[in-house]
Amino acid sequence: MLTDLRNAVRALRAAPGFTFVALAVLALGTGATTAIFSVVDAVILRGLPYDQADRIVAVHEDNFKSPQNSRYSVTTAQNFTDWKAQQDVFEAIGASAGGGGFVLREGGEPLQLNGVRVTASLFNVLRVGPRIGRAFSESDEIQGNHRVAIISDGLWRSRFAADPKVIGRTMTSDTGTWEIVGVMPPDFSYPITARGSSSIHMWVPYVVAERDKTRGNSRSYHLSVLGRLKPGVTVDQAQAKMDQITAGLATAFPGWFRDRGVKVRLWRDAIVNTDLRKWMLTLLGAVAFVLLIACVNVANLMLARATARSRELGIRGALGATRWQLARALLVESVVLSIAGTLCGLALAYFAVDVLRASMPGYVPRIADVGVDLRVLAAAAAVAILTGVAFGLAPAWQFSRPNVGAALRDGRANTAGTRRQRLRSLLIVSEVALAVVLLVGAGLFVSSFVRLMRIDVGINYDKVLTLPVYPRVDFASKENRERDMAVAANVVAQVIEQAQALPGVTSASAISGGLPLSGNWSRTTVKVPGTEKEFDDDDQVDIRQVTAAYADVLGMKLIRGRWIAAADTRGAQTVVVLNDEAVKRYFGDRDPVGTTVGINGERLVVGVVRGVRLGGPETQVRPEAYVAIAQDLVTGGDLVVRTTGDPEAVGPALRAIVQTALPAQSIAQPQTLESIFRRLIEQRRFNMLLLSLFGVLGIMISGAGIYGVMAYIVEQRTQEIGVRMALGAEPGGILRMVLGRATAFTMAGLVLGLGGALALSRFVTSFLFQVTARDPVVYVAVGALLLTIALVAALIPALRASRVDPIIALRT
Repeated sequence: MLTDLRNAVRALRAAPGFTFVALAVLALGTGATTAIFSVVDAVILRGLPYDQADRIVAVHEDNFKSPQNSRYSVTTAQNFTDWKAQQDVFEAIGASAGGGGFVLREGGEPLQLNGVRVTASLFNVLRVGPRIGRAFSESDEIQGNHRVAIISDGLWRSRFAADPKVIGRTMTSDTGTWEIVGVMPPDFSYPITARGSSSIHMWVPYVVAERDKTRGNSRSYHLSVLGRLKPGVTVDQAQAKMDQITAGLATAFPGWFRDRGVKVRLWRDAIVNTDLRKWMLTLLGAVAFVLLIACVNVANLMLARATARSRELGIRGALGATRWQLARALLVESVVLSIAGTLCGLALAYFAVDVLRASMPGYVPRIADVGVDLRVLAAAAAVAILTGVAFGLAPAWQFSRPNVGAALRDGRANTAGTRRQRLRSLLIVSEVALAVVLLVGAGLFVSSFVRLMRIDVGINYDKVLTLPVYPRVDFASKENRERDMAVAANVVAQVIEQAQALPGVTSASAISGGLPLSGNWSRTTVKVPGTEKEFDDDDQVDIRQVTAAYADVLGMKLIRGRWIAAADTRGAQTVVVLNDEAVKRYFGDRDPVGTTVGINGERLVVGVVRGVRLGGPETQVRPEAYVAIAQDLVTGGDLVVRTTGDPEAVGPALRAIVQTALPAQSIAQPQTLESIFRRLIEQRRFNMLLLSLFGVLGIMISGAGIYGVMAYIVEQRTQEIGVRMALGAEPGGILRMVLGRATAFTMAGLVLGLGGALALSRFVTSFLFQVTARDPVVYVAVGALLLTIALVAALIPALRASRVDPIIALRT
């Protein structure tokens, strides 16, 4: 083996051209595969970082009417309380809710912290406790005793200089003073997010609000519930028990469980849902095609190289080498080549992983954990050995039994027999077929993305900057709430006035109730005079409070009537502007302008605007109602300004205005509406770019393979071509002969590849937008493109063949 290893290294070094091409092809294939595998491993394959994580389940309400809404894994406090009291299948059951932002005021500039509210039992479910201090107790969940906090390791180090005596110290935030009772370990992460342990800074006790202690008319779906199964209890058994408990609750409180049940599933399945898992595996499958194409290409190169070395192999056989020794020598050479190519691929993967981490959609969990670690290195080592054996088998099998007599008689002995040429042709056909499958997938994703970008969302999001302006509101009493809301409205008005005066700003406005494209909304019921029907559930209207210039900032189209005016203030006639979808649902063919409608009180309809796809281009237009922000109680609003140039250039000045208006709060960074839109399409954009890259790699490698095979065939048939031309063959006929053979290879590969693409099309259907997985335009375009590239790749060898000098060919 050591002798074979030395010979392999010496042989590869003696053929630098072959070695460079093979290494380049393998580096591209293994590098892309390693990078994608590192993402898939971190997101869906690697276990959760908790003790016996496969015993932790998510428990949430199941929406029978809209199953897609069940993926949010939330429930109400009332249901959690009853589930916890009646269950006997969990060692512990805990819950958490978003804590919102905490603005830390002490120790310098206000610092925005992300917090989570958790029950004391949640730490028992996770089996994780603070590295310093203590976890929460049930007494901490009582109102008045709840002003304690557990902080992250990152906050402990950055804000408290890793002081071991931090326990007992207090933090003053905009929500009050919090006593630090614990510091979590550095690798602790809850909830599981894309940014990992760096995304959450503190955990505070969850206290059940008074309104959530009884089953009245008010319900809030905000709790994420986890349970740890008792030893011996299966998920199905836990599901049966929770179904029994929920059935009893549904009998006692039928209004609470209309079309709803309970779902118990492994926590990892709740984090990585079926759609995300399918997407990750699709990417892994696509990059596997790139690796297969690279292996087939290198196998063809190895066959050509072995053919040229047939005299050497024959002499080895004449000197006593067995078939196994010859096969082993060829296999060792291919494995050495594969390992070297994989090492080059790992170098590429280190850079590619950083690009992938930055390009992945923000909702994908554990992206911060993506990296080339020991697991990925082990997988890369396995790929190196397997691919080396895979592309080395063909030459090892073909050339381990050399024709010794022919090798010793013929000084050249470097021509391939019919069987070997047939094998090379079969490999080229396979290479083309694999490239076709990749290109069809890339074409489908590109077509989907193009159609997505053609959708008109109903607003002009270019050169629009946004910034939240939400002063603190005290909800302890009605008087305090109304007082603070009035202050908030004045603050928003002042900020708009100052923003309007900034250089480069053409118009400024504000909206409350959900920024366009953000996915946030506020919904309410509708009553139309003259009809007994009260529109609710799916027919509820999305209500938004806006100022007078909002339509100008967003470029909304007024169909009839007027927009909200500056004169629509408190004390004046309350007005509303409806969109065309609301008019169609609530009024049919009637003109609503001038009539009244019940939307949080009686309002006069003064205008109709074109609808907006508020959730992005893949959502439908919903009924909307725009009311004057001055005529409603609001807690603040999102500032929106239109600029003449780069909106981000106005950002610092805009943020300074808001910081002056709210000096005690940490102000977020401004963001453009265009960046919000890009986040909506980032998965489709990522798919399009990645599959296109894979398709380009596949077609480049296939084109190089076709060129190599045709060049080799021309070289092997030089003498035959010389004879043909000596007997009167025209150069054009020779050219057609070579191109015809390349066309035959390509057409055979196209037929197989298009058939394979049709068979695999069902796996990508769910990722496409307004494009069928069997779109004939894409299939025809891929066929024409690949045929063109194959003919171009074969053209140089064909021209070389047509220019063979018969005398030189015969003399040679």
